[in-house]
Amino acid sequence: MAHKTFVFDSPTKIIYGAGVVDTIGDEVKNFNAKKAMIVTDKGIIKAGLLEKIKESLHASGLQLLIFDEVEPNPKDINVEKGAALATKEKVDLLIGVGGGSSMDTAKGIGLLVTNGGSIRDYWGLDTVSKPALPIITVPTTAGTGSEVTFWAVIDDTSKDPTVKESVGSRLICPRLALVDPLLTLGLPSALTASTGMDALTHAIEAYTATLATPFSDALAMESIRLIADNLRKAYADGNDVDARDGMMLGSLMAGVAFFNSDIAGVHCMAEAIGGLYDTPHGIACAIFLPYVMEYSLIGNLERYADIAEAMGENIDDMSLRDAAIMSVKAVMTLMDDIGIPSPQEVGVKKEDIVQLSRISSGNVSVESNPRKLLEEDFVKIFKKSML
Repeated sequence: MAHKTFVFDSPTKIIYGAGVVDTIGDEVKNFNAKKAMIVTDKGIIKAGLLEKIKESLHASGLQLLIFDEVEPNPKDINVEKGAALATKEKVDLLIGVGGGSSMDTAKGIGLLVTNGGSIRDYWGLDTVSKPALPIITVPTTAGTGSEVTFWAVIDDTSKDPTVKESVGSRLICPRLALVDPLLTLGLPSALTASTGMDALTHAIEAYTATLATPFSDALAMESIRLIADNLRKAYADGNDVDARDGMMLGSLMAGVAFFNSDIAGVHCMAEAIGGLYDTPHGIACAIFLPYVMEYSLIGNLERYADIAEAMGENIDDMSLRDAAIMSVKAVMTLMDDIGIPSPQEVGVKKEDIVQLSRISSGNVSVESNPRKLLEEDFVKIFKKSML
């Protein structure tokens, strides 16, 4: 039987490798920009990660402005403040440096400068009419994949409780991603764990999503292998260059994969608790990943068996169901090894489960889960994760 019809899209130019961030001054010349604004957070500045970037940009003759008010879960008010500054200063190029929060904020700023209004005017898919300002992304964690996607996930603080919303448009996709694994050297172990599990969640959900394609499959499976092989080593030794390289490449591949398939039930739950409790996104994904996998695996046993094998499990002579279950066990073992906390430890409250389940079931990606998820199913998964 012929493969189903599919589309594969990757509009972002990717430059990958150790030290590639040092070339940013040469790369910006291709944008014919006069003034750039770096969008980042205060932690990135404190860690000294901007120094070489600023040096290279100043050498190019580009005027430079820094907006450092990005929060761990970016908010509409952050985006709108950054857009007001960029408009006032006549910025014509944005550079998102940091984790997904910085890159998503840069996308939001870029679209507001050219389209106007409030970021809340653009929730949903293909709601943007004009191209955003050109955006260069420089990830400093191996996790989000935001450097290569057209999604920006932003907290809507006008709602009570705060809800995570998404803007999705090819018009906000970064033009260039400079992906340098050396920027992740020395990343704290806890942040290595949470961002690494975010990347693994992207890869697993991309591979099992109903919208998966042969191209996204290939990227997702290689991502799972790379993360399974390298996350423990990167967690144990933050200066292991080979492990950092494997994690950054795995995260990048996962980003391109889910950009072309989708995410699913785990992200529905993670975004719900991120909005309600301001939980860091990687941890929010990690704490629910094995429980959503366990619920979903009967929807596609073959694919979960593939995941178990990619994570290094020996599934020879196992039934298909037992092999699929091994994927859940492999993820749980990995989580134990890298110190992923429980939902209760990050503040998830049993009395909020009904509300969280309602929010989860309304997520745009719920239909991509390999097994149908209703509000009552989310209730059961939330409860099981908190036993």
